[in-house]
Amino acid sequence: MSIDPKDFDMPVASFNPNPMKLGLFTDGLPNMKFEEVFDAAVEMGIEVLELGTGGYSCAPHLDMKKLLESAQARKEYLKAIESRGLKIAALNCSANAIGPGERWKSHAPDVMNTFRLAELLGVKHIVSQSGLPAGSPTDTTLNWVLHTYPPEMEDVLKYQWEVTIEFWSKAAELAKSCGVETIALENHPMNMVFNVSTLLKLRRAVGDIIGLNLDPSHLFFMGGDPIAIARKLCEEKAIYHVHGKDARLNEHIKGLECFELGAYNGVAVNRVWNYVAVGYGHDHLWWKEFFGTLAMGDYHGPVSIEVEDPLMTNNLVAIQKSALFLKETMLS
Repeated sequence: MSIDPKDFDMPVASFNPNPMKLGLFTDGLPNMKFEEVFDAAVEMGIEVLELGTGGYSCAPHLDMKKLLESAQARKEYLKAIESRGLKIAALNCSANAIGPGERWKSHAPDVMNTFRLAELLGVKHIVSQSGLPAGSPTDTTLNWVLHTYPPEMEDVLKYQWEVTIEFWSKAAELAKSCGVETIALENHPMNMVFNVSTLLKLRRAVGDIIGLNLDPSHLFFMGGDPIAIARKLCEEKAIYHVHGKDARLNEHIKGLECFELGAYNGVAVNRVWNYVAVGYGHDHLWWKEFFGTLAMGDYHGPVSIEVEDPLMTNNLVAIQKSALFLKETMLS
């Protein structure tokens, strides 16, 4: 028996308060062919895709060069996606386009080519990272400044912001010419943009094309509050993408070490924090409040699953569990 809200004397919302779509950042399944990933996504109830194009990604599920050069290749690729009822929510070129030396030499061209590919595929939204320069024009290594003492650190920040704003101003112009509407920068450590104030600084310098890819997992271990950030940046209409990604703090180690200085892929039991499948770091209530805050803030984008769980059998299992959890906690 179906229930008609008109049968009850109560107000009924005249709009869907949360048009978010469950998505998948396909880089989490790098060893599967793209057709296999798309089929798995459909089985899990995924509606939209986030596809890696370059930078730190090996772009396991698309051939950038081939798609840029061949209209037929693009037609076949889009058919593989659309025939399964899926859509591309965003292209992801998480990169350090402003890093010094040879290590990051390919990242800036990858970002620019991602804009060009977006135009050819009809994609309007890009996910990336702000990047991190060296500490001076003569420096050769990255320098992430988190404290302005000694005072010389302010000079480092001044130089780094000049580099960052110059690059993203030029990048934004190309993006706009390619029909890109939003560039969502991830709040990732070792980047110039990683919190509210740094995002707003770059956004005010470059324009409203710049917004945030809100990834709760990084904020958990950096000490931020994803719900507070969601509330603030929704007020600014500055959240353009959300990652469904979780992290669990090992409080007994966190209290001793403060920050994780061990190997990125070190043994989980020895780390201050670990990435985990969604729901294995924070419970249903936390995620429901998070999504409720986004919905009240009129967020209209995807929630794209990203996993790097060292304790699950494999990434596919972690993604499947994350999808089930998110479908229970996202508003519908």
